[in-house]
Amino acid sequence: MVVHSHVFFLTRDPVSAPVARRKVRSRVASWGVLLDEDTRLALDTVTSELVTNAVRHSDRPMLAVAVYVSVPLRRALVEVYDGSITLPRRRQAGTDAESGRGLELVECLALAHGAERTEQGKRVWAELALPEQPMTRRQLLAGPRRAVQAALNALPRPGRSPMRPPFAPGSTRPRTAD
Repeated sequence: MVVHSHVFFLTRDPVSAPVARRKVRSRVASWGVLLDEDTRLALDTVTSELVTNAVRHSDRPMLAVAVYVSVPLRRALVEVYDGSITLPRRRQAGTDAESGRGLELVECLALAHGAERTEQGKRVWAELALPEQPMTRRQLLAGPRRAVQAALNALPRPGRSPMRPPFAPGSTRPRTAD
């Protein structure tokens, strides 16, 4: 199974979130994955929230963003690595608060999400569902090609005796070899 992957680095800066969104969306598109409006919005929001948390809560100058896509499984995984060992926790934001809802958004949009410490800090990730993809020309051609190849392999070749079923269709007696 093919899993597309890409990792890129960003400076820990407030403009990192929009840059990460563009890079993730661009990379997913370069793999030929078509996103509907809801999935694009979910991918952008999750990427933005994970990167924003890393920018706010890390003290290292760089962070890494990784994106993985499996088209057959219809899944995308976004990971953000930063230098802080403090794991994110969900907060109760007040009704007038301008921040504090990031993990709640990620939880609502992702199939699964989590965080764990690494040797250099932590990894925060979220897995998203992708919409069903139209079949590619290659996929459309692969099905009939396999059937034709199987039929060709069953044909007798010089030096090879043809395979015969032990009973002819509709017969109850064994066939005899010629």
